[in-house]
Amino acid sequence: QKIVDRLQGNYGCIRFLRDGHQTVVEDTSRLHYEPTELKAFEDIECEWPLFFTYLALDGVFRGDQKQTDFYLEKLAEVAVERDGLMLLPEVYFVPEGAIEAEKAVPKSQVREPNENVPLVWAQSLYYLARMLNEGLLLVADVDPLGAHRRVGYVRRATVQVALLAEDEPLQLRLAAYNIATQTVSQVEPIQVRPARDLALAYTRLGQNEKLGLSGRPMRLMRSLTTSKVFRVRDRSMVFLPAFLDEQKFYLTLDYHFLVSSIKGELAYIHRHWRQLGRPVMTLLITHEMLDRGEDAVLGLVQELQDGLCGDVPVKVGPLSQLMLTAGRDRLDFLPELETLKFLDLNHLMQFLNFKAMNTKPLTQFQELRLEREMIPSTLVRMLKASQNLYEQIEILAGLVRLKGLVFDTGIGTDQPVMVGRLIEEIYNKARRGDENGQPYWGIVRRAAGLLDKVDANLADAVVDILVRQKRIAVGRAYSEDSLIRDPLPLPELLEKIRHFCREDIRDRVLSQEILIYVNLLIKSDPSLFKNLLTVRVGYLILLLTSELARSSGVTQDEAYEMLMGLSPYEIYERLRGTLEGYESGYEVLRSQESLHLKVGGSLVDWVVAEAEPVVEAETEAEDWLRVRQVKGVSGAVGDEFYERVWLVLERCKGLVIGDKLERRNRLESELILSEMTRGEATFALQVEHLLNKIQAPEYRSANVEALMELAAIVERNPEFRIEEYVVLDILIGHGVRLAWLKRNPERGDRYDEFKGVAWSEFYRSSPYVVAGAVADAMRYLTE
Repeated sequence: QKIVDRLQGNYGCIRFLRDGHQTVVEDTSRLHYEPTELKAFEDIECEWPLFFTYLALDGVFRGDQKQTDFYLEKLAEVAVERDGLMLLPEVYFVPEGAIEAEKAVPKSQVREPNENVPLVWAQSLYYLARMLNEGLLLVADVDPLGAHRRVGYVRRATVQVALLAEDEPLQLRLAAYNIATQTVSQVEPIQVRPARDLALAYTRLGQNEKLGLSGRPMRLMRSLTTSKVFRVRDRSMVFLPAFLDEQKFYLTLDYHFLVSSIKGELAYIHRHWRQLGRPVMTLLITHEMLDRGEDAVLGLVQELQDGLCGDVPVKVGPLSQLMLTAGRDRLDFLPELETLKFLDLNHLMQFLNFKAMNTKPLTQFQELRLEREMIPSTLVRMLKASQNLYEQIEILAGLVRLKGLVFDTGIGTDQPVMVGRLIEEIYNKARRGDENGQPYWGIVRRAAGLLDKVDANLADAVVDILVRQKRIAVGRAYSEDSLIRDPLPLPELLEKIRHFCREDIRDRVLSQEILIYVNLLIKSDPSLFKNLLTVRVGYLILLLTSELARSSGVTQDEAYEMLMGLSPYEIYERLRGTLEGYESGYEVLRSQESLHLKVGGSLVDWVVAEAEPVVEAETEAEDWLRVRQVKGVSGAVGDEFYERVWLVLERCKGLVIGDKLERRNRLESELILSEMTRGEATFALQVEHLLNKIQAPEYRSANVEALMELAAIVERNPEFRIEEYVVLDILIGHGVRLAWLKRNPERGDRYDEFKGVAWSEFYRSSPYVVAGAVADAMRYLTE
């Protein structure tokens, strides 16, 4: 009964009779009630007969005849007659005239059935319960697999692991470490196939040309599926895990991360295996794995041989022996499996020069110079002369921006050489790394972003997070559109990531990484996410950057560059630490955003810049967004704008305009003031370049307004000095928050839920209100 009461409370929606007609009084355009509204519905919630049907069925399946009879009798009592049939309505509700009496004395008034009779859902379950109770159907007819007997049953299966070597020389090399393995040829007639072959086989399910049925979509199989032995006609097959696929995303190039992934999958299989027999994970060790990740791989094998990998019991042995106790499945109905063929990019012709000794990161000013180069032929000439992978990828990024991936660079003598082909070349060189085999992770991520590479497991990772009742916000999350509440097809998911991520294209692939890591962590250690309702990918990246900036004593944009240079495993471990200290992460972030102010002992006059009176008076509030969009698109600024930006630079260490984690968006006061003059065109062009990089026109206008307000403050306070960089992203963000809290003080602890609404209201505010919000934000950051 407690379960029923709870379900009724959760699903209750209040209906009244008005003038003989049923009326729904709640706002049906909203998806939820506000907490303050729920009290008004107390004691008059609708009552749903549907839930009695569940409890009747529960009694049948558990063999509790007393419970079954009790709820079947209750259902008979609440059924209503229609055309001689006893049918179940959707709900019983309190008539409008009886509401006050019902609230005064609950359960005292007669509730009435609504017009939705029968609710087919409830009626079908009611008939099913009666047929089972009367012996017309057996429980086994409804649940032939006996799944109800396993509800609440937790089986901790021992995971069997078969170790295979790429070839006999590697087998001998592993034997020197006392590691027994088999080669693929030695396990015959058992066939070892990649996970993509199994995915391809499953696409045949449901195919029917006559009916126009395409079959199952091409999706990689997860570990619970690849850990079975399959019988295909007269042959036995095992499949490698999807994360060992040859066409892998760059994450598995980090073998410490690969080992961590294997451990996570072993733990997942151990917790969730429910089939007959034991799971078998087949691991293929390659020369590359041992050459580049020897310590990690040997450490993993040692744990496996000890019989306990973390907390997971494992058994290592020959595949033929492990098959005797393995879980099995059949694919006899499928035609001959095909093996996909892929192009090996490692052996393609090389067009660019490369010397490891000359491959060094570029400075902020070198990157900015390349970014501002607008002549493709000049970039191609620089590309031919370069031997530095960092410089080459920046040049190619410029060519992508100007001409796209299919632009012919003219580097080839007898064939076209497109920009995309050269980026792929750099991607493979960066993967192989320096003389020590250490990949250039920053270049790998930049090239992967430019090529729009995607991890094949990304969509599955998102589903795994969502089914654990977590929402996902990608990018900067200033809009409700950035939220992912339901599983999305991979193309839609990628489009959302592209749209909301930062201007740095590496942020796209880093966001993919974070989602993959969150999926691994939420499976291996769910307690990390106990109090986290929304996984905000952009915020997690910001926390990672802030912690790195704090520990290294650098600015956030410099820390972001350091983060991009870390291996996947290092970021994975840092993310784990960030989630463990998630509650204190905001305090670290806030302390880094604070500004230290020197005012010479005088009080600051927090002046709010006056808007043009004619414009202010004639423009309606709803039109301000359009005004800002028009100004942002046109790039219009006032006559004195650049002189006022110069004034701000004289009073601070520098300005960051646009994405705060992009170091090329920083204006160094000392450098600019020493090399340029107040009215110099070069200075104006540099500021304009940063403003033009901001894609959203309304946000570009907000940056201009914030700079004008800062100028007004420093002009009114001659001794005003800021010891740090003024980051407009941070300043405007706090301005939006403070302006919204001023209008909605009762929701002070729920700003994140309304961030999209707050930004929308901010853009629709008058220039005077925006200037006041910027002044409030500056005061907040300095105090």
